[in-house]
Amino acid sequence: MARAAKTTASARGSQRERLIEAMIDLCAQTGYLGVSVAELSAYAGVSSKTFYELFSDKEDCLLAAYRASAARILANVQPVAQEGDWGEAARSVLEQLLLALREEPASGRLLLVEALAGGARVRSERERVLGAFEQRAQQFLDSAPREGKTLDLPATAVIGAVRSLVSRHLRTQSEDRLPLLVEDLLGWLQSYAVPTGKPWSTGPHSRLRARRARAAIVQEPVEPERLPRGRHRLPAGAVARSQRTRIIRGTAEVMMRKGYGEATVSEIVAAAGISREVFYAHFANKQHAYLAAQQYGTQYILESCTAAYFSRADWCERVWAALGALVDLLAANPAFAHLRLVECYSAGPEAIESTEQLKRSATIFLQEGFNSLPADRQLPRLAVHAIAGAIFEVFYGHISRGEFEQLPRSLPQLTYIAVAPFVGPQAAVKALERLRSEDATAGRERAGANAGQV
Repeated sequence: MARAAKTTASARGSQRERLIEAMIDLCAQTGYLGVSVAELSAYAGVSSKTFYELFSDKEDCLLAAYRASAARILANVQPVAQEGDWGEAARSVLEQLLLALREEPASGRLLLVEALAGGARVRSERERVLGAFEQRAQQFLDSAPREGKTLDLPATAVIGAVRSLVSRHLRTQSEDRLPLLVEDLLGWLQSYAVPTGKPWSTGPHSRLRARRARAAIVQEPVEPERLPRGRHRLPAGAVARSQRTRIIRGTAEVMMRKGYGEATVSEIVAAAGISREVFYAHFANKQHAYLAAQQYGTQYILESCTAAYFSRADWCERVWAALGALVDLLAANPAFAHLRLVECYSAGPEAIESTEQLKRSATIFLQEGFNSLPADRQLPRLAVHAIAGAIFEVFYGHISRGEFEQLPRSLPQLTYIAVAPFVGPQAAVKALERLRSEDATAGRERAGANAGQV
C-alpha cells in the first residue's frame, strides 16, 4: 500500500513537472496569451482533469513555471563578494547570466517577457524575485572600497537595460548572440563610474521635492464629446469619431481596473456608454480595441516630446525638456500610461512590438549625445538602447504600482540616466542641479501668480 502511494505521488510529481515544462515551451512558441489549458494538457500528455487537480488555473501554472525559470536561470548567476571591483563583478555576473539565457532561451523568455503578461500573483512574484536581485546589486554598489570606484546608477536601471536588450534577442531567436553583449554593456556601465561616495542617482537630489507642474501644452480633451440625445444632424464622421474615441477610452479604463486578461467587451461597452452593436461596428474584438487604444495619442506624445526637445539649445536641457513632457503626459493620463506600458505584455506579440517601437523612437533623442563625447572617450552604440531600457523600466515600476505622482518627481534621475554616459557623471550632476533649481524657481513663480489670480 505504501509503495503504491509513493508511486502515485511520483507520477503526480512528474505530471506537474511536465505541465510546467509545457508552459515554458508554449509561452516561448506562441506567448502566454495564446496558451490554453487544453493545449498545455495535450502538450504535457495529461488530461485537463489532471491539470485542474494540480493547478487552480492557467496563471497558477504560469506562476510555477516562473519560479522554475527563475531558479534555472538565476541559479547559474553566483553571488558576488560584498566588496571588490565593480567591473570584475559586473563582468562575472553578465557572463554567467547571458550564458544561462543562451542555453535556456525558453526559460529566459518566460522570466523576462511572458511573466509580465500574468496577473497579480505572477507580477507580485516577479517583483519579489527581481527585488531581491536588485537589492543584492545595490548592496554591492554601496559596498565599494573607499579608495575605489562604484557605479552611480540605480540597480533598477541596470536590470531594466539588461532585460530590454536580452528580451529583444530572445524575441528574435538570436539568443546565440547574447554573450557578445558583455563588452558593450560593460562599456555602457563604465560611463557611470565615479569615486566611491554617496551616489547622486539614488539620493534625494535625484528627485524633485514636489509634484512638478505640468507643462503648458495643449492636450486632447480628457473626455470625448458626448453625442446629443435624440435626433441630431451631426455628420456621420463626427458620430463615428465620438463613438470610436469613447470605446478607446473605455478600453483603457477597464484594462487599468481589470487587466487585459480579465477585461471583457461587455465591460468596455458599459464604460464607453455605447451598445455592443456600436462596438463591433468599430472593432472586431477586445484585442483589436486594445491595439487601437495603444496607438491613441502616440503621435501626439511624440510631437509634444519633440517640440519640448527643440525648445532648448543645450543638449542636456533638451533631454530634460523632452523627458519632462513625457512624464507629465504619462502622469496626466494614467489609464493610457498603464495600457501602453504595462498591459502590452498581456495583449500579444503585436502589442509588445508596438511598445518596443516606442522605446526605439525614444533613442532618437539620445543620438545627439554622441556629439558631446570628449575626444578621449568612447561609448558603444548599444548605449542608447540600454538607456531607453533603463528609463522604461523606471516607468514600468511606477506605473505598475500606481505611483503616477512619482513620474514627474523622477525627472532628475531619468535625465541623469540619459545624459551621464555622454557628458560624464560630474558634468551631468552639475547641469541637473542647475535645472532643478530653475524648475523650483519657476514652480514658486507659477504658484505666486495663481495665488494672485485667486
